[in-house]
Amino acid sequence: MVIRGPAEQQLALEEALGTHARVRSFESSLSEGGGAQASSGPPAARAPAAARASMPATATPVAAGPDVRQVESALPQLAKDYPRITPWLLTLQRAVAPESRDASLQLAGRRTGVWVFKRDYAMGAKLGLSDAVKRIGVPALRALASVEQHGEQLHIHNSPLCSPSGPSGCKFFSGYLEGLLGASIDPQTVLVRSLYCRSHGAVDCILEISH
Repeated sequence: MVIRGPAEQQLALEEALGTHARVRSFESSLSEGGGAQASSGPPAARAPAAARASMPATATPVAAGPDVRQVESALPQLAKDYPRITPWLLTLQRAVAPESRDASLQLAGRRTGVWVFKRDYAMGAKLGLSDAVKRIGVPALRALASVEQHGEQLHIHNSPLCSPSGPSGCKFFSGYLEGLLGASIDPQTVLVRSLYCRSHGAVDCILEISH
């Protein structure tokens, strides 16, 4: 199935298709014409263009799509041991090819965030973005890391997934917040951009949330 439309609505469309009760499996890819093309497989989360552009060009090899098989293998363990999931995420980082690392972490984050929202927050009313970040995003993320909120930015101190000697794990937190917050606001498109990362020399990892 080939779908064409505004690029900013792609994540919302992927989430709607991937979680629909009648869709058994779903995976998206970008066609040369700019549309999203669906095929069999679990839902794939794709990093926003702004987030990709903010990282140094030499940080990772040429980006590829997520390793869906590895992500699907990790998800039951993430659910079983949540919130003590850092060891499983580090294992996932090592298990996938470098060019698939970011997309795989973001997919795992989005799937985990959606699961946490349905488990803990689905009964609440729709919120504006600022309230959703304050009431849902920050408390949920604090189960995984030390976080401070500064407006629409979240500062992660000593990120367990990012270190000066290793690859960045910020894509997991970006995907986690997109999945977690996406269903709590109206409209449902949430974009999380990584501004700074410990793996790239920053003191803290800083994520900016918008929609």
